[in-house]
Amino acid sequence: MPKRKCGSVDASLGRNLAYFRKLAGLTQQQVAEKLNLNRTTYTKYETGASEPSIEILKQIAVILKVDVASILADDNTATVNDAQSDDLQGFEPELRNLIINYRALARDDREEVFKLINQLNV
Repeated sequence: MPKRKCGSVDASLGRNLAYFRKLAGLTQQQVAEKLNLNRTTYTKYETGASEPSIEILKQIAVILKVDVASILADDNTATVNDAQSDDLQGFEPELRNLIINYRALARDDREEVFKLINQLNV
């Protein structure tokens, strides 16, 4: 059976899944294991070859600590679930503030910040 072409929603869904997964510091294998799925099944979600059910999508949102709307968004903006702030409790206030502000940035801005940090670390 031929693979179907991805529409804009499919393409943004896959991009967002990959983006939030990387932001969470997880591999495709780790997410797949948390979902009790084969890695190739999860990979198909990120590539747009397949779409997750709404139940799986909700589980992914919990794992990646974002809301479902952010995963489905197609406008480079994303809201991080408030629960993700809980993972910062062990950090000093300055670093916690930096992370919170970084998470509040639009995706394009986050990518620019990431590039700048990498340039400084050369």
